[in-house]
Amino acid sequence: MMKEDTTYDRIERSLFKDQEEAARTLSARELEIKRRMMLCVSKKMDEPLVEDAEMVNFLMAGCAGQAEPVSKSQAYRDIAMMNRLVGNIQLAAKSWYRYMIVEGAKKAYDVAIKNNDAKGAAACLDKIGKYTRCDKEDDAFDYSQMIPPSFEPSDDVTLVDGLEPVDNVEEKRRQLRAYFKGQAEDAKIMKNEE
Repeated sequence: MMKEDTTYDRIERSLFKDQEEAARTLSARELEIKRRMMLCVSKKMDEPLVEDAEMVNFLMAGCAGQAEPVSKSQAYRDIAMMNRLVGNIQLAAKSWYRYMIVEGAKKAYDVAIKNNDAKGAAACLDKIGKYTRCDKEDDAFDYSQMIPPSFEPSDDVTLVDGLEPVDNVEEKRRQLRAYFKGQAEDAKIMKNEE
């Protein structure tokens, strides 16, 4: 049974295509949804911590006049689709803010040290410790949760890339044993002659 091609799937495939190319594969309604998605992503990139309620109002107002206004239920569907398309931008923003806090605390620490401000330096170190989680113990790795690889033995050489089966393998083994036995005997004779 083949999976139905949804609006989300079609928009995702055309996300990075130009307007003319997308117009060949998307309906007018889907092009409008894609346009709203792009406007919402731009707003989220400008304001990563914007609340969903504000995004709903933004969509219901027609994306500040740049798109057609939508109903509240459509706005929530658009937000869900946008989050599926681009992931959680807020998590990336929080990481950025943590980075900025730590960098700012480092600069403030340098200033406090230059001014012989022990309290200020201690406060900066406290912030750095808090945001880098240096005040907490490292999580010990739980080796009991590791699952060893499961290998299934096989004598089928075609399972390994680049190997071809050998025709009449038993005859080839006998020939190789005889050849290497002869080589070993020659080496033994040469060693004794030295």
